Amino acid sequence: MIEMVQYNYIRFLYFNKHKSQREIAKEMGIHRATVKRAIKNPEQKYHMNVERDKPVNGDFEKRIKHLLEYNSNQPKNQKLTKRRIYELICEEGYKGSYSSFTYQARKIEEKLGINQKEGFLKLVPLRGSMQADFGEVYVMQDKMPRKIHVFCAKLCYSKVEFVKAYPGESTEFFFDGLTSAFDFFGGVPKKIIFDNLKPAVKEVLTGRERILQEEFVKFQSFYCFESEFCGPAKGNEKGMVENLVKYVENNYFLPRVEFKSFDILNLELEEKCHRRFKKGRYEGESWEKRILDEDFLPLKERYVFARIKEAKVDTYQLIHLEKNRYSVPTNYIGKKVEVHIYPFKVKVIYKGEVIAEHERMFGKNKESLNPYHFLPLLRKKARAYEQAKVIQDWGLPQIYEKYHKMLQAHLSSDSKGTREFIDILKLTQQYTVEVVAKILKELDEKNRYSYQEVLSVLRYQTQHKPKTELLSEEKLKSLDLDKHTTTYMPLSTYNELLRKVGCENER
Repeated sequence: MIEMVQYNYIRFLYFNKHKSQREIAKEMGIHRATVKRAIKNPEQKYHMNVERDKPVNGDFEKRIKHLLEYNSNQPKNQKLTKRRIYELICEEGYKGSYSSFTYQARKIEEKLGINQKEGFLKLVPLRGSMQADFGEVYVMQDKMPRKIHVFCAKLCYSKVEFVKAYPGESTEFFFDGLTSAFDFFGGVPKKIIFDNLKPAVKEVLTGRERILQEEFVKFQSFYCFESEFCGPAKGNEKGMVENLVKYVENNYFLPRVEFKSFDILNLELEEKCHRRFKKGRYEGESWEKRILDEDFLPLKERYVFARIKEAKVDTYQLIHLEKNRYSVPTNYIGKKVEVHIYPFKVKVIYKGEVIAEHERMFGKNKESLNPYHFLPLLRKKARAYEQAKVIQDWGLPQIYEKYHKMLQAHLSSDSKGTREFIDILKLTQQYTVEVVAKILKELDEKNRYSYQEVLSVLRYQTQHKPKTELLSEEKLKSLDLDKHTTTYMPLSTYNELLRKVGCENER
């Protein structure tokens, strides 16, 4: 059995480097049948097994060397001072003075090249390469600042950009950002440069070695792109997207914008990306022209990913997820269900069947209650109808409450009237709240109160609804529409008319 890394590498060589199955088998020293199976099936069922480095042992010189090497790879705000390193080794039994320690530390740093200034080279951007990263920005929501995350992607050669906002940086948002960028660019870059993002990197090893998250390996294998990860604290290795993050913050979110929803915000961001695409130029060429020279892999069907969690439906017909609650139908109380978490929606699944779907909520202590989930239980417990939170939050038109009271009076029973009214509410799931409300108004004017009256009107309207059909091609040709022409008034005519109207108003 080959390892997952080998499995992924086979698909990379075949789809990205266009090598034959025979060449791959010879290069990797494996059977051609194994190569064929890996190419045919994008689903990976193997696990990476990378050995971890052994702990460093030895005398204090080796210990100091290890601490200095480790310290040099840490972010600037997490580096240990020489004094702190000295205190650590003293706790381990070091007897030397601080000056002796610093002398020895300088010699080790000089030998290892630590703190030596780094040189840089100008690089020619490769066609078909992309840089991607997340950034953090603030928006105003209900007069309070709120932090959101923006996924930024930039093509290295053509400089075309893509930006999309999310409430977080977890795997479902990361994958959605990448697939949205692929759709925007019209292809899959052959090489993508990342920071060491948690959705992609499970563990950072020495140098460029990484243990990747299993879900990311599946995603990468599906699209067959090559991934490259920056060194720790090496933001310059993806400087294009780092600059894009700053540009987005300064130009798209300052002054702070009013946040309404992620759908609205992302439509605005996509429009800004299109405007930049139309106007952008690099080295005398437009972005529109340069993107035609990009070396993309063909775009596939969209990769669908959802985080899956188990939950148990409580006695209030709710499942608890990320400190929020979502409703399910009554007959699933006490059942264990699967919850599929997408970027902006949640699906509840029981034995392979979707039993509920909600817009995903962000924040704490929120509830998403679908009224139709509770109507069967309310019909059994009619006395609870008036105080039921789901009914109070529904926001039905006023005619519903009036018709409910008149129905109770007509039947001379509150409970019977409520049960029959709930049957009317069930009709709104198929015919919409607005359509049923219009019928209730008509029946109220005629003093007709019953479920059967409402149902009869709905059936009559459905059966006698005028049908519209498209004219056939032969019928359109027989009308000779192409012989009829329409003359359009120039816009200046309307401007002249507006000017005259303005003059009349002034008189």
